Amino acid sequence: MRRLYEKFCSLEQWLALLLLAGITLLVFIAALTRTFGYPINWAQDAALVMFAWMCFLGGDIAIRTTGLIGVDLFVKMLPVSLQKFLDAVFKIIILVFLAALVIYGFQYAKGYSRRMITTLNISYAWVTSCVPVGACLMFINTLINLVHSIKTPASEWGKN
Repeated sequence: MRRLYEKFCSLEQWLALLLLAGITLLVFIAALTRTFGYPINWAQDAALVMFAWMCFLGGDIAIRTTGLIGVDLFVKMLPVSLQKFLDAVFKIIILVFLAALVIYGFQYAKGYSRRMITTLNISYAWVTSCVPVGACLMFINTLINLVHSIKTPASEWGKN
C-alpha cells in the first residue's frame, strides 16, 4: 500500500508540474499570437482550468511535504507537550474544513455539470470538481500527518 501511495504522490507532482508548464507555454503562445493579430480564443479559459487544478494539487503537495507557511513564534514558547496537543487540534480543525469542502464541493460541481465553457466545449464541472478532489487529497494527507504527530513521542517533537 505504501508503494502505491508513493507512486500516486509522484504522479501528482508530475501532473502539477505539467500543469504549470502547460499554463506558462499556453499563455506565452497566446500572447505571441495575439500580438500578430491571431488570438487563441480558448487559451485563457484553458489556462484558468489548468490553474484551478494546479492550485489544489499544489496545496496537497504542500500539506504532504509540510511546506505550508506557519507562524509558530508563540507556539514555540509553550511546553513541548502543549505544542503537540495544539498541533493535533489545528489539524483536526483543518480536517473538518476539508471535509466540508469535499461535501459541498461535490454538490457544487454536480450543480454546474450542465453549464458549459463554450470556448472549450466542456462542462464547467471540470473546473469546480478540482475543489472536492483536491480537498479529498488534502484530507488524506492531513490525516496521515495527524496520525504521525500523535504517534511521535513528545520527546521527539519538533526534531525534523
